[in-house]
Amino acid sequence: MVSSRFLEEASREVRPVYAQGHFFVGLGYIAYYLVFDYHDPLGYYEAVLSNPKLFNDEVTKLSYNMQKFLDEEKVVVNNVRVRPLVSMIDIGFRGSKRRPYIVFVIRFRAPIRPGMNVYENWYSAEVPEYDYVAYWVFPPGSKVREVVVGEEHDIVGGNIVAIYGRKGVKTTGYEKIVFEIPKLDIAG
Repeated sequence: MVSSRFLEEASREVRPVYAQGHFFVGLGYIAYYLVFDYHDPLGYYEAVLSNPKLFNDEVTKLSYNMQKFLDEEKVVVNNVRVRPLVSMIDIGFRGSKRRPYIVFVIRFRAPIRPGMNVYENWYSAEVPEYDYVAYWVFPPGSKVREVVVGEEHDIVGGNIVAIYGRKGVKTTGYEKIVFEIPKLDIAG
């Protein structure tokens, strides 16, 4: 059994090194997953993953903390407040026990419909400790019309947005993406 003193000390040494967000937009919903990569010099997550109780406790803590963070954001789609919810968490390693990652699967219903749509998010501005990238993927045939973010970004193929955040560069606390989803031609 791992001592609580070791766990406390080891957890303090875990440092984030990179993050990715993959957002998928569809009629009536947005689903995404966030992947955080860490440097774990003392093996905190190795200890956590080797003990089912520690693992369950860690997942519960991570879920609570991420949900609290999400609840502090104000996310609005087409003038309707929506509430992202943590659906799943996974923890693993990237080739080394000193390089853990944590995945958060998050989803929510949103009044997204054919035609013009507006996604907005107000959140606490912060200075990230790591570089990150977020990819927004819209349905085939969709067109991204406007992107307002503080970070560098690209629109790829008209319906994918890539946002590049940099370590040490303060975020703005606001995001807006205006996009058009094609109307379905059921008459064919």
